Amino acid sequence: MTAARDDGQAHPIDALIEPMDASLARAVEPLQVAAILESEGLNDKIARERYGHTDVFSLAETAFSRVAAKAVPPVPDAPLRRARPTAQILHGLLYGLPAALLPAASGLVGTQWLMPGLVFTTGIGWVLGSSAAQIAYTLMGRGCPRSAGRVLRTGLVIGVGCAALTATGLALGMGAPVALVALCVTQIAFQISSGILLFYRREAWLAAMMMPAVLAGIGYIGVADRFVGLLTVCLGVICVAAVVGAAMLLTLATPDKGEQPAAEPPLRTLLRANLRGLPPAFLYSLLTALFLLQAEARYVLDRSDIAIAGAGLVLGMGVLEYRAHVFDDDARAAIRRVSYPAEFTSHGRWLLAKGVLACLGTLSVLSALPLAFLHATGRLSDASVVMAAAHVVVGTAYFVAFLLANQGKVRHLCAAQALALAVHPGARPLLSGAPPVLADVLLFLVAGLVFFLILLVPMAVSLRDVQRYR
Repeated sequence: MTAARDDGQAHPIDALIEPMDASLARAVEPLQVAAILESEGLNDKIARERYGHTDVFSLAETAFSRVAAKAVPPVPDAPLRRARPTAQILHGLLYGLPAALLPAASGLVGTQWLMPGLVFTTGIGWVLGSSAAQIAYTLMGRGCPRSAGRVLRTGLVIGVGCAALTATGLALGMGAPVALVALCVTQIAFQISSGILLFYRREAWLAAMMMPAVLAGIGYIGVADRFVGLLTVCLGVICVAAVVGAAMLLTLATPDKGEQPAAEPPLRTLLRANLRGLPPAFLYSLLTALFLLQAEARYVLDRSDIAIAGAGLVLGMGVLEYRAHVFDDDARAAIRRVSYPAEFTSHGRWLLAKGVLACLGTLSVLSALPLAFLHATGRLSDASVVMAAAHVVVGTAYFVAFLLANQGKVRHLCAAQALALAVHPGARPLLSGAPPVLADVLLFLVAGLVFFLILLVPMAVSLRDVQRYR
């Protein structure tokens, strides 16, 4: 039945959507409605002159709300849980698998070239991979899996190209060996491709495909022969190529036979509709990579003990992701049990405190492992202990950052990360002369504390808004 206006005539928008009810009923968000309207010949001019909307997207939002109002969605018995303990906790370890190949690779190109090249390419891969994943998650949530796959493929291609240019510049401009180009390209290809496999929840695939290279890398440490090192690196390249191939296939995957793929709006239309959210996400990824990498990059050659001290955070990144999902799951479950917003706020503070303590404890244990290694090799120092503590604090801050990112507060994250950068390295010139190593890592620890405390403010405020956790 068509809604009527006060004059007894059908509302123009209801008259518009009634013939398309069957198509519009399958739409899960306004962009799909906009695509259907455009396919029927509607444009911005018609939307303005006939329906009083500024453009087709505005008209689609109104049409979508009217269609959605007619449908009564089923209420699930329990909220869907997103936390996957084993798989998510292992994410940090999976990302770190190529580290087993570094001894063999450094024997071929030299640590003085390998480490700077890897720092640059890690930063590039971090920014491009996380930005592409952020866009892809948004597109998947809006029912556009093919567009999400295309974004991930594009990020991989751009990342490999940037790594090739960076390594080539080092080789031509600074006399680095040509092999560095191949190694940097391989490293960033693994970094972005492994992220794609984790995006599609193929952790087991990643572990299985990289295991031969990991075992060969461990074996090389006991042999330390140049020819064996070359074979180990070649095997690593083959394994990474398999990871890249699997990632590409996943992004190209189509629905099972018998399933009719839903029509998706053009990718440019999707990106244009989400353009406002893209620059903040990219900027936050850039600031995050800069904050962590600049703190360690200056020590990778002459103070490897300090660089090694931060390894606990890499191993614990999966734990942070898992705890963030646990918080969201528990928060949604709590909404079904409480009667008043104040009850949820109180319970949410307890959940936040529990998550923070869990991350602090886990990262402390994981950070103790590289410190124990440094102690056993006689390289433990006060600076390395402080650097490990700083990474524990920064990692716990990123747990809170994950929660805020899930709520779309990326601009808050950019501001907080920029303030942390203002402390380190921003305040480094204020130290008298060339800052000693211990003073520099202490400043990084202070920056981590500032970052953590700043993030707690918007997180505490968000707990009062129950609607965000439904």
